[in-house]
Amino acid sequence: MQLSGMWSELVVPDDLVYFQCRDRYLVENPGIAAWAVVGDGEIDVLRALASGVESPADPATTERALATLVLNWLVYLPGQQPRIRPAEPALRMVYYAITDGCNLRCPYCYASSTRKLPGELEPHESLDLVDQIADMGAELLILTGGEPMLRPDFFTVADHARSRGLRVNCITNGTRIPDEATARRMADTFGKITVSLDGGVAEVHERTRGKGTFARTANALALLNAAGVRPDINHVVSPDNIGALDQLMTFLDGIDFGNVRLMNHTGIGRGAEDGVHFAWEHHRDVQRFTWTNPVAQKILTEGPKAVKPCSIRGNCGLGGTEIYINSLGDVYPCKLVTGPLHKAGNVRAQRLADVFANPALSQLRTNTVFEGENLADCRRCYIRAACGGGCRAYHAAESGSITRNSRHHCRILRHSMITNIWRSNGFTGVDLLENESTMTVPRLIRDGTVHPVYDDWRTDTDPADAVHRRALPVLTNRTGASSCSA
Repeated sequence: MQLSGMWSELVVPDDLVYFQCRDRYLVENPGIAAWAVVGDGEIDVLRALASGVESPADPATTERALATLVLNWLVYLPGQQPRIRPAEPALRMVYYAITDGCNLRCPYCYASSTRKLPGELEPHESLDLVDQIADMGAELLILTGGEPMLRPDFFTVADHARSRGLRVNCITNGTRIPDEATARRMADTFGKITVSLDGGVAEVHERTRGKGTFARTANALALLNAAGVRPDINHVVSPDNIGALDQLMTFLDGIDFGNVRLMNHTGIGRGAEDGVHFAWEHHRDVQRFTWTNPVAQKILTEGPKAVKPCSIRGNCGLGGTEIYINSLGDVYPCKLVTGPLHKAGNVRAQRLADVFANPALSQLRTNTVFEGENLADCRRCYIRAACGGGCRAYHAAESGSITRNSRHHCRILRHSMITNIWRSNGFTGVDLLENESTMTVPRLIRDGTVHPVYDDWRTDTDPADAVHRRALPVLTNRTGASSCSA
């Protein structure tokens, strides 16, 4: 039987939306993260189907259009609406802040790191922790801090993790890699090394990192390259350095690196007290740079990525696929969610597997954008299944709770997601600049009106006020994927 013969039985999701670039349409199914770019023929057939009227096209054109829409999960066959079955995720990745000591004092530091804390895990306790992580079946251990290279048994812990079959990565400011021998040791030990860099010239980098740090970090990058390492770069982008992104990329043009991850400044840790607010116009400045600058090919901006259709995210992974363990052995859902309310336990008092079973973690990993109370704010969003709710710490920095969304942050997430989907389908930054008003505004297929959550940011409290709200928690360490199936 032809699809057109089922016309009255075919199902169009109620909140199916479209975005437009000239005569091309990005149609997106919010419930299962499905999308496809179609032309006028398909969109006309889809609108007619959603409105309950006859197809405006001839039978052959209608049949082809319906086949495209069904195959891309934008229209469902009778009785074939997909059901999302979120499975409880297994632990995959552990961030271990091996020390809270740090030789820098970055004003936005999410960990508020300064000096080594009394009572940090002893060397034998760190090795036992690695054994527990491996025994739980995790795949990846990421050593962070503070500055992890300040810890005397840094390499011993990493070597032991590798001997247990774990992949081991490291996040460092680079200032502790002064010579070829250290760079070679890093190359031999870590699968991925991420170096923090806040600017492409000393003047910009040292505003946050401190005097003399740029030359040391630049030297570390050169030494790592010489040792065969292509480091990734973490770059905190703020109103103070957005205008210097071109200098950053010019500097990196002389470095063999993997990717540059731009992380928006947020009010977490010391960032809650530094008086800086990353506003919508700053997000737009970053977007315009990455869309049009030829040196920006390897920049990874904040926000959800357009992986592929039906890559469903139930949540961000906190307390499930990843956890964070601080230098004292306290276990938290992630490295950015470390308030007293979210402490799940301590590895000195319990085995890690028992801590992982604590409701403080299990309740987070089993709540999704589809069910549960934690992500209820996401239920009506038009990117919910692709986004998974976004970073809960970023939300909490403005909303006051990891269970409540910041509409300002949601606005950035939605814009990032949709523009990334367009770009993944071959559309350019120039296309986006010239047609942004239609390419990023979601309209409901059923009646052409703008999706009701598109403008919800307008009713939010000015997020700049979050910088001054002392009622908000300062999140510091001081005290899964599904698929479409019928």
